[in-house]
Parts: sequence; structure tokens; C-alpha cells
Amino acid sequence: MIYRKDRKVLKRVDFGAAKNSLMGVLAALVVYALVIAWGRVYEAFQLETLLVGGAVVVVTAFRLWLVARFDALYGAGPARWRKLFAFGLILHALVWGLLPAWLVWRVGTGFNFFVVILYNVGVTTALGSSWMAGLKVRQFYILLMFLPVIGALFLGGGLREWLLALLVAAYTFYLFRLYRGQYELFWHAVTRERRSGGAERRRELPASTDIQLSLVYRLAHELRTPMNSVMGMMSLLEDTRLDDEQKEYLQVAGQSGKLMITLIDDVLDYSRILTGRITLSPDYFDLRGAMEQILEAFGPMAQAKGLELAAVVDRLLPKRVRGDRDRLMQVLTNLLSNAIKFSERGEVRMDVDFTAEGEHDGVLRVRVSDQGAGMDTDTLKHLFEDQFLDGAVDAFAVRHTGFGLLVCKGLIEAMGGAIGAESVEGEGSTFWFTVRLGMQADMSESSKLSGAMADIQGVVVGAGAGSLACLQEEFEALGSQCQGARDYDHALQALRAGHREQAEFDLLLVDTHGRRELALNLCRNVLEDPSLRPVKLMLMCTIEERGEPTVQRLVDKHGLVTLVRPVHRTGLRIALGRLLGVPRSQPVQDLPTETPEERRRRKLYRLLLVEDNEVNQLVTRGMLSKLGYQVKTVNNAETALALLDQENFDLVLMDCMMPDLDGFAATRDLREREQREQRPRTPVIAITANTAEGAQARCLAAGMDDFLAKPVHLQELETVLRRWLSREDDSAAEEPDSQ
Repeated sequence: MIYRKDRKVLKRVDFGAAKNSLMGVLAALVVYALVIAWGRVYEAFQLETLLVGGAVVVVTAFRLWLVARFDALYGAGPARWRKLFAFGLILHALVWGLLPAWLVWRVGTGFNFFVVILYNVGVTTALGSSWMAGLKVRQFYILLMFLPVIGALFLGGGLREWLLALLVAAYTFYLFRLYRGQYELFWHAVTRERRSGGAERRRELPASTDIQLSLVYRLAHELRTPMNSVMGMMSLLEDTRLDDEQKEYLQVAGQSGKLMITLIDDVLDYSRILTGRITLSPDYFDLRGAMEQILEAFGPMAQAKGLELAAVVDRLLPKRVRGDRDRLMQVLTNLLSNAIKFSERGEVRMDVDFTAEGEHDGVLRVRVSDQGAGMDTDTLKHLFEDQFLDGAVDAFAVRHTGFGLLVCKGLIEAMGGAIGAESVEGEGSTFWFTVRLGMQADMSESSKLSGAMADIQGVVVGAGAGSLACLQEEFEALGSQCQGARDYDHALQALRAGHREQAEFDLLLVDTHGRRELALNLCRNVLEDPSLRPVKLMLMCTIEERGEPTVQRLVDKHGLVTLVRPVHRTGLRIALGRLLGVPRSQPVQDLPTETPEERRRRKLYRLLLVEDNEVNQLVTRGMLSKLGYQVKTVNNAETALALLDQENFDLVLMDCMMPDLDGFAATRDLREREQREQRPRTPVIAITANTAEGAQARCLAAGMDDFLAKPVHLQELETVLRRWLSREDDSAAEEPDSQ
């Protein structure tokens, strides 16, 4: 019985690895298409890109076949399946390891190279926490992924290439340590479980839970450290010179990175729910803006599977509500991810309604529907039960289950809300939740766009039901209307008939969802017909389609305005503003607007950054420079203490986990010196990837003043610095200039 449990655990891990690889191989196709199409690589090296593309397709097909045939292949022999899986990994690494090296050789270290390296870093980091049975294969996978590009960068000969090679080499070494550590932790946990009997395990559940929590927090810490570098670099890149198309690609990549952080948080919250340690941090935030960010992240994922993602948001939704933003978005992320994962066709639709029940609060209702295979009654009955702790149920073999739903249930109940699901086999499933939120009154908006849109009649053709409903809701919010056309030919006939009868439509929105080629032909006919020139035209397409040459030619030749799906209010209003020549209105800001006076004031402050990781140093220093602060960087606590004895700093940013002397001991030492020498207290802000319960209390107990969790976001950093570098200190900061 004990060894049967071990085999069951290994099967779950192997199946988890197979599922995790699915998103990676699909992303590989998107990344390669992005590089060769938008990056113009195909135009310069047609034969080579076709050969590499063929290799990418073959490897992707082989790995998808392994996932689709998991039950049959694994049932025939787990060892044989693992060999096939390992072979697929090696092939994947061979192709994607050589691709960036080839790009360095052919086109240099430009944006195309950055996209491929970002993908390689993402998939290798994700592999660190899956498929624990094959350490040597995973390590060989790392070498194939990064050694070719390191060699190509060194042979490039320039200082920039050498620095990039050193960074990639350092990250390769880090992955070796990460893989080894997680491998040892996994097998230690398995053997520990093997030594303890089932009845004994039940008697000692609290101790076992503590061990699981310790393991989970350590893994989360290891994953957050490289994610801090990735997200920070993307934040800095966003502030460089990029055209609109590049900004959209970067925005999607950034939102996908945030989804990875959400997955890490899911694991932590699952453990917290088991022990009843969930805490909420309610505050006012822009709910619609937060949901739009999630749509932008999930849109390409859904479209890669041939799904249409749509959101219909109540036009009366308050601009700012009061609740735990991160927890609400975590629930929504899990539900959308679940719907996309288990759908093979049709539409994934999110409906959001808000009912005000007083001047300062109301009830939020969210429904996420899909057109997938649906669930039977028995599965639906046990959907939100903790099947992972029940050894009699193989939760990984049941569709639509996972700790993500358990996290959703725990979070919604902690907010005082309710969550549930409905499903019909063969038709699809709907997950819903309701929660009471506060709202900020008197947030009405005067919009120039509303005046320009008054009485405009729009026609939408080719859109799915969800996208059409979203457009109708948003048009009504602007005081106008739109209606759907049956097909592309019918839309063209209606436009021409309206011109003849002096009842012209004002606006035509053409969606490529129905038939891409027919949609583009309709755009050409309308743009090239002199009688239809009064009609305003907008093309709705995916972010991939927007970069295609056929679409770009229409944009360049006719100034065609494009709207990237999935549609949401901000994107639609920006596109309508461009189409109608209305200046863009500024969105509601969650942070005070920066003024020149404040920028000048920041230059007066001196900050000390204590961080042993060179990449994190570069990221945090770049953020501080972007905010306008003076910053000095050291890589160990001993040097920091010596520097604080010699110079005055207004604030210290202290990494907690450093070799030799860690941030906690260094802060205690600093406080003792300040007290002994009667020096003013210098604020110390902890920066750590450790998000375990009690981590913040430990920082405060050591004498630190505040806490920032990795990955550090620019807005969070700015908020903390505003708190501790207040205006009351201005006179002290300006004293040197007055002498």
C-alpha cells in the first residue's frame, strides 16, 4: 500500500509536468510567429526561418501528442513515458537553444533576441518546479537552452554582448542550484511520507502541515527572486522608446509575468487556507482597470487555443471600490485560467454586474462561462472539496479540479461572499461568485468622447456574442448605439443602401473573429469606395493579427484604426478617440500625480541599496533612478554598516537574505549603533522574496520600518518611499543647499 502511494504521487507529478508543458509549447508557436513575422526575420532569411519553423512545429506536435496520449502511454509503462517526455524536452531545448544564438549571429541582440530569451527564461524557470523524476535530463535541458547563446554572445566581441553572456551564465548557474534544491526537497518529502504510516499521518496532521508550509515558502522564495529581475527589467524597458505595437507586446508579456506571480501566490494561499491564516488588505482601487489588465493577459492565451475571450462589464460599475484588489484578481485569474484550460472551442465570457445597496457599498456579481465539455453531477458536487488531502480520490484525474478552485473558495469566504458552479455535460460550465464591496461616491466623469459619440449609429460585423454584448454596453454608456450585422456581405449592402436612402450608418466595426480574409476584404471595399468615405471604420483583431503585413498595409495606406481583442472600455475609448479626433482623457490615478517640484525634492534624498544579487541591484537602482532619487549600492551588509558610519543616508533598502551577515542581523546592529552613538534613526525598508506568515513581523522585530515583497513593483516602491520620505523632512533635506 505504501509503495502504491508513492507511485500515485509520481503519477500526479508526471501528469502535472505534462499539463504544465502544454502552455509552454503553445507559447513557443506564438513567440516564433512574433519573431519571424513582426520582427521581419522572415523577409531577410526565408529559407532558414522555414527550416527552424519546421523544427519548432515538429517538436511542438510531438510534445502535444505526449500530453494528449498521457493516460494510454503512462498506463503502458511509466518509465517509457518518462523517456519519451525527456526526449521531447531535449528536442525542445536543442531548437530553442540554437534559435537565440542564430539571432545573435544574423540580426544581433535586438528586440527579437529579447523576446526569445524571455521565453527561454520563463520555460526553464517553470520546469524547476515540475517533473521531479528527471534531474539530469532537466540539467542537460538548461545547458542546451543557454550554452549556445552564451557562446554566440562571447564571440560577438562587444562589451554589451559580453555583459549579456555573463548575465545568462549567472542565471544558468542559479537554475542548476534551484533544480537540485527542489529535487532534494521533493524526494525528502516523499521518503518522509513513506516512513510514516497512514494512521500516524492523520494523528500528526499539524506537524505535517508545518513541514509542507516550510517547503512551499522556500520554493516560493526561490521563484520570486528571478521573477523580480524579469518583471523589473520589463518595467524599465517600458520607459524606453517603443512604438505602439511594441508597447502592446510588452504589456501582454508584463501581464503574463504577473500571472506567474499569481500562481506562486495560489500555492501560498492554499497552505494559508489549510491553517486558517488568510488575511485581507482592503483599500480603494480601480476595479475595471484591474479586470482589463487580466483580459489583456489572458486574451492571447485564449486566442492561441482558438477561443474567443469576451467581457461584458456593467456600465454602472463604480470607478473605485473598496476591497482586497490582489485577492479579487487572484480569484478572477483562477476562474478565467480554468475556463480557458478546459475549453476547446467557442467563447469564454465574463459577465460583471454591480448592484449598489447604499451610498457607500454594493454587491459585485461575476460569472465566468465557457463552452467546454462540461461536468457530470458527481464532479460538480465535489468540485470545491479538498480532494488533495483525501488519499482515496485522484484529484489530478478529475477535470476542473485543482487547488486553484480551493483557493478561490477560501478567499471568497474570507471576504464574506459566496462561490459556486453550474454545468451541463457537452454544453459548458459557469463559475460565479458574489462579494460585498465598498464604493467611492461622487466619481462621475465628464467625457468629451461622450459628446462626440452622441447619436452615432454603429454596425458590428463578425464579432462573437460576448464581444457584441460588450460593445453594446459600452456604446450605451457613451450615449450611442450599435447593432450586429448577419455577415460581412450583409454589412456592406447595408452601408450602401443607407447611402442611397440618406440614412447612413456612422461607424463600422469589423471583427476578424468570423472570417479573417472576409473581414479584411470588407475593410478594403469600404476604404476604397468614395461613396462610403463618411463612414468611420475600425478593425477589431488579435494582437498577433495586428502585426501582420496585410493589416499593416491598410494602417499605413488608409490610416485604419485597429482595436485589439478582447475588447474592454479603455481600449475601445482610446480607439474611438483616435477615430473621431478626440483627445484621450486621463484615467483615474491610484497615486498622486508627480509634479516638477516633487521631482526636484526627490533629488535631495540619498538612498542606500543593500543587495547581493547583481541583476536585482540593476533593477532596483533603475527604478529608483526613474523615480528621481539618488542611490548608492553595496552588495553586502558589512560594507553597508561601515558606509552608514561614515555618511548620512535618508533611507536604506535592505535585502533580508544575504550570505554571512543577513539583513535582519545588520539592521539590529545598526539600531544598536544608533542608540549607542545617539544618532538619528535611519528608516530601513526590508526587500525580500519571503512572503511566509510572520515574515513582516520578523522584519519589524529586527528594527526595520517597512516591508516590500519581491518582485518589487514601481508603484509599490514609490508608495513606500513617499511614506518614509515625507514633506516634513524637506527642510532638513534642503539645508545643505542653503549654506
